[in-house]
Amino acid sequence: MRRYNKRTVAIILSVAIAVFVGFLGTRTAQSKIVTNVPADVSGNELKALVVEDFENANIGDNGWQIESVPKKFAKAETEQKLKMKNPVNRLDMKIVGAGPNDMNVEEWSLTDKGKKKEKCLGIAFQFRYPGTNEVHILAPPQVDWKDKTPKLTFNPSTGKDEQERGIELPGQSKGISLWVHGRGHPYTLEAWVKDYRGSTHILKFGSVNFVGWRPMKAEIPIDVPQQFESFPQTRITKITRFVLRAVPSAPREELMETAYFFFDQIKVLTDTYEVNFDGSDLHKLMDGTKGGEKGGEKKQ
Repeated sequence: MRRYNKRTVAIILSVAIAVFVGFLGTRTAQSKIVTNVPADVSGNELKALVVEDFENANIGDNGWQIESVPKKFAKAETEQKLKMKNPVNRLDMKIVGAGPNDMNVEEWSLTDKGKKKEKCLGIAFQFRYPGTNEVHILAPPQVDWKDKTPKLTFNPSTGKDEQERGIELPGQSKGISLWVHGRGHPYTLEAWVKDYRGSTHILKFGSVNFVGWRPMKAEIPIDVPQQFESFPQTRITKITRFVLRAVPSAPREELMETAYFFFDQIKVLTDTYEVNFDGSDLHKLMDGTKGGEKGGEKKQ
């Protein structure tokens, strides 16, 4: 019978314990916040949530907006000069009664969106000259994705809290999808995503040079910061705009014709898990908002 000394036995036991602990680690949720109630195996809660369906969307200062690069002239000395020298002949946006037949609707929705497919966002534009033209589709003013109240962000340049434009992405997001209707125009599509630190990340969906409705998706890189070592751990990321970029190498006549695009049902694949503990809503009592009854405290 083979014999082992005490040192060898100790090494074998250490390796066995490490393997066992590592196995347990793969089966439990990981959280940077340590509470008196450990996270359980439900810590990974991946869900596909609709964050915009355009059913109740607005156009203008309080809703979606459209811009171009180069910019369209707003005014000119004369109507003839405006017509002859304006780099953008047409730049329109509206909500239209249409949608992809293959798109699913939600019977139950955490965001209360995606239950209908009666409307979508349509844009039409025409540039006078070919080249590196761009069309920017700006998100509406930011509201809380849960209670739909305006969300304010401090602007250091003005020293004031302001309502930025952006669609909040619930949880820690992994990817974004949306339905796009193209007419074979030579453009590519990207989304600009802003993290809680104020940095903007550009997500590329790829070419939209196709005909008809098609679902498109883009992954959110793991290096986009979405969590913090305090409660709440999840820090909201938001879509600030979508950008259509012309392909400069495309035929000149294709870049100068009127282009039409339609968009519907923006969806996010996200992990909605949030660490919970007794008294997690007490801050709402201090802020004068509802829901702060946990932890033995009640409103009077």
